[in-house]
Amino acid sequence: MDMIGDVKCYHCGHISGQVEGTKDKKLVLTAFNPRPGYEGPKIGPGDQLRCERCQGPVFIEDLRRKPIEILPAVMPASPKQGKRSRGRAA
Repeated sequence: MDMIGDVKCYHCGHISGQVEGTKDKKLVLTAFNPRPGYEGPKIGPGDQLRCERCQGPVFIEDLRRKPIEILPAVMPASPKQGKRSRGRAA
């Protein structure tokens, strides 16, 4: 199951971004998505996440299922209906 959660600082409460991962028996993180305007260090595999603002320790808050992207359904075009002719009596 795909999960997503906020990366929040223990010290100052700042949210640096979100992590994505999968959860079966344990959570396995696969990606860090920085917030818009993120100015912290670039995070790579094996790097320890720290707060962007104060470099404090962080935790994952509001862990939830990742929303499923729903594509708009393509509806078949309805046949064009011609205008009804109003017959005039001659």
